[in-house]
Amino acid sequence: MIILKLIYFLVTGYFIFCSLYIFVYSVAGLFYKNPVFRKATTYRKIAILVPAFKADEVIEELADNTLLQDYPNYDLIVIADSLRDDVMVRLKKKPIKLMPFNDDKRTKALALNTVMSRLPDDYDIALVLDADNLIRDKDYLSRLNDIFACGAQAVQTHRTAKNTNTVLALLDAASEEINNQLFRRGHAALGLSSALIGSAMAFDYRLYREQMRSITSSGEDKELEIKLLKMRVPILYIDDMIVLDEKVQKAGSFVNQRARWIANQILQAKNNVAEGFRQLFAGNINFFDKLMQHFLMPRLFLVVAVFVFSGLATLFLYGAYFYLWLLIAVITYFSILISIPGRMYTFRLLKSVSYLPKAVLLMTLSLFRLKGATKKFVATEHLAIPQNS
Repeated sequence: MIILKLIYFLVTGYFIFCSLYIFVYSVAGLFYKNPVFRKATTYRKIAILVPAFKADEVIEELADNTLLQDYPNYDLIVIADSLRDDVMVRLKKKPIKLMPFNDDKRTKALALNTVMSRLPDDYDIALVLDADNLIRDKDYLSRLNDIFACGAQAVQTHRTAKNTNTVLALLDAASEEINNQLFRRGHAALGLSSALIGSAMAFDYRLYREQMRSITSSGEDKELEIKLLKMRVPILYIDDMIVLDEKVQKAGSFVNQRARWIANQILQAKNNVAEGFRQLFAGNINFFDKLMQHFLMPRLFLVVAVFVFSGLATLFLYGAYFYLWLLIAVITYFSILISIPGRMYTFRLLKSVSYLPKAVLLMTLSLFRLKGATKKFVATEHLAIPQNS
């Protein structure tokens, strides 16, 4: 009986931690305001770094989109890995730097590091995009230049869905916006560093190149984030600088992607527990907060797990124990609901709720692929997206 009570209190305590954490930052995100920066007087040179592994379906669209930027001093650098010959021929006709890369031990970090070692040392800002990204506004680089002119060293901009043409893509899009509310808008509103997301992020070029040199895992953005926070380099978040990102459309891609994400989350949590508390006692709240994030349950898991446990509480618990789980459920679902943008509340999203058990099953399958997921490279498949998506 004592063991069962201990298990109950441990499980309940963990869900209290998860629900309160997302509640605080989801509410804080409602008060986020975009910062305003004065216009820069010089044009810093920007390197737009785009790793493109088997990205034949999307890389030309990204190149054409990026070349529309109303900014005079930048290079679009496409890291071409296993692109088709016909795509390479067309890319060579564009005013971009096409950098071939091929390595059997490929990771995104290795591709970036290899190419940066070949580039000249005259860049001021590194902007990292994925091959499936599209920049929404033509003044994106100009605004980035203004931000770095005011002393910024690391910036995460708003990455949002390019497509919601399948139920899985729609859930993926909603999940990303929930994370934007919690780990970017909410944190920025409270004066804390934003979480990085792997693309649509920019850095002081020399800082980025130096810190990336020692990173080899497939979770390069999470490793880099830990390094920057340990150095007390703040990561700014700009919500109205939009980069569109392709959401996964197939179950296989979803499983591989989540396996990589969860494996890196576990790795960073394990490697930084002791350091997290040392940094807390040294006054580095950003670092400790990042450690707490690594212990959170993925949001899709949390939504379904709270439903299951609160349902069990209704059947088997009474008094304060029952009301405690009712409160956990209310806080969790309230936090999730206010984190999804109003524009996404459609009948399609409501219908997609019935797909949640399958999405959680897919994420559960990803747990069986965690071994080696931080070291091996598994690219997310890029597909043609219907025009009306």
